[in-house]
Amino acid sequence: MEDKFSRLVLLVERYLSQIFGSLRVYREGNEFLIPWGSTVINVEVRKEGEEVYLHVYSPVALRVKPDKDLMRFLLVENSSLKMCAFSVEFEKGFLDIILGVRIDAEFLTKDLLGTVAIRVGNLANEYGKEIIAVFGGISFKEYVERERREKRPPTERKILHDIFEVEGTKVALEVYDSGEEERYIVVGKVVETGRVFIKAERRGDLQRMTRLIEDIKGFLLKKDIRSLRRSLKHYEVEDHILFGVIAGGEEKVKKLRELEKEISTLTELLMKGEISEEEYRRRIRDLDEEV
Repeated sequence: MEDKFSRLVLLVERYLSQIFGSLRVYREGNEFLIPWGSTVINVEVRKEGEEVYLHVYSPVALRVKPDKDLMRFLLVENSSLKMCAFSVEFEKGFLDIILGVRIDAEFLTKDLLGTVAIRVGNLANEYGKEIIAVFGGISFKEYVERERREKRPPTERKILHDIFEVEGTKVALEVYDSGEEERYIVVGKVVETGRVFIKAERRGDLQRMTRLIEDIKGFLLKKDIRSLRRSLKHYEVEDHILFGVIAGGEEKVKKLRELEKEISTLTELLMKGEISEEEYRRRIRDLDEEV
């Protein structure tokens, strides 16, 4: 079995090199990655017991807020897609939407792999634009770029700085020069621990940045979470840290995690058809009122 698996990995590597030509095919163990527009084509060789197969998939949209209309859209599209299907993964209350298909190793040919991989990548790019425009979220490419920037510390040139207390917790709001013309990084963090609960990028002049941190400070002091969320994109706020600041302790954080888990469960039940849309909408509304 191990020899068969290893031979299949080498065969897939050769096929992909021939299919994509001058495009670089990245290999990580038994998984291959090919950058493709705003997404990436993943080809992973897997085995389950005695069965060996390929999982070909591409991220469509990441960090999307769960939404009943989005769930309906994915279910409807899955019923019409003939070669692949959507799946979702939950993380910290958000959805990662994946488009993929499974290929039995016994039926693998170079032409089949090429057709499937390119089709999945193209569909992921097309659907990604539509889903992000309507429901929000970010593309895989934007996610990678954001991760790269976050690992790189901001420039030492701090432009603005304000420290104040929220429920006994010292909070710092800072604005850094990104090194690019009129592009700034806004950071909100807990002074004692250094934990970042806001990280946003904005273009504009310093006057606009000053107004932004003044607005954020006002929202924090008033505990106006809804206004804070409206002023920032959802992926720019780490809710579990923010609620800890607002509550002045861990109780709110614990409650938030419970709510996130319940929202994830409800969304899974909706996608499986185990609850109605009306029931889903009612229970989500009840949860939203608890926050």
